[in-house]
Amino acid sequence: WFYRNTQYTLNSFKASFSYIWRESILKEHRLDILSVNFVRPSSISPEFQDSLENNITLARSIEKQFIIGSNYNFNYNTQMVPNRKRSNFYFNGNLNLSGNIIGLITGANVAAGNQKKLFGTPFSQFIRTEADFRYYLKFGKSFTWASRAVSGIGYAYGNSTTLPFIKAFFAGGVNDIRAFRARSLGPGSYYGGNAAIAGFLPDQPGDIKMGLSTEFRAKLFSVIHGAIFSDAGNIWLLRENPQVPGGKFTSKFLNQFAVGIGAGLRIDVSFFVLRLDVSFPVRKPYVQQGSKWVFDEIDFSSEQWRKENIIYNLAIGYPF
Repeated sequence: WFYRNTQYTLNSFKASFSYIWRESILKEHRLDILSVNFVRPSSISPEFQDSLENNITLARSIEKQFIIGSNYNFNYNTQMVPNRKRSNFYFNGNLNLSGNIIGLITGANVAAGNQKKLFGTPFSQFIRTEADFRYYLKFGKSFTWASRAVSGIGYAYGNSTTLPFIKAFFAGGVNDIRAFRARSLGPGSYYGGNAAIAGFLPDQPGDIKMGLSTEFRAKLFSVIHGAIFSDAGNIWLLRENPQVPGGKFTSKFLNQFAVGIGAGLRIDVSFFVLRLDVSFPVRKPYVQQGSKWVFDEIDFSSEQWRKENIIYNLAIGYPF
């Protein structure tokens, strides 16, 4: 597995010993008794290297790391069996532990300057959990109202001060809050900039995520389907980071929700779905003065507004 953008490449090598079993056709369990994951960055551009030197949190999130621990995942999906029910449900939840036993044995404590390494590479120590719930309500044969709620939290401790990049939470993108570019939103009220203007922006990782989406889908004709949708949510940090002002999770987190709306067209031939979504933000959590709702700024006739706000997402498959 690897993740690559124009500024760097992350290579991830994973091996695990797992049990997978079905309680029923609708319910599946997976237990990774032991999972070992080695993450190594490469091809880091000089521009991105400069940003790492100024942002220790980002630098630690993409450094070489061993992720060693256990994982449990539970999946429940009523659509695994063809049915004519008006309502269908989907739930996926997981719990991920890393470095807990090794950290306990070695007494790892990076905050006290006692970071431990395995084969010359620091091992990650964290606990992380995530849940994804979806509800599908059908109206006849041509209409579906689909909704989703996602949440997650990860806490790094002992041998780590941040979650590894591949375990962090991100906001924005084709299957997330579509009115914001992938991995560019948040955390909290922090504003990393607009990629349409800046050209390059580093990904913004978080420790906590909340998201809500709702989408009304309709079959238009033949294999052409349409949708109107709204997405809301954000990510946050558990710890204060002076380099990311406004990023920490507080009791005012609801005031830091981003909201976007949009519409899409899909070519749905059952075994393959090609999707084009067009969306724009209507609530920007990083607005400091006045209302964070920006309906009054919408101006489709303005080329500059369209450049800065309209996001096009081309993807395969439905967002949820």
